[in-house]
Amino acid sequence: MPILALRRRDPWWGQEGPAARRRHRRQRFMSFLSFAAALVAIGGAGVAWAIQIGLAAMLGFRVTLGLG
Repeated sequence: MPILALRRRDPWWGQEGPAARRRHRRQRFMSFLSFAAALVAIGGAGVAWAIQIGLAAMLGFRVTLGLG
């Protein structure tokens, strides 16, 4: 079995029951949602940084931050 498998299959998937499958799906969905939120936060921080140091103005975007 490869260590870095992107999609691993649970060998007990069919025998656990519907509640365990729902919990597993919910856990995967919540982990995906938190990963997406982290990416949005990193992107927002990058945009704020680009505005603050003047990179956005150099590219032609006229925006300001109300922070200083």
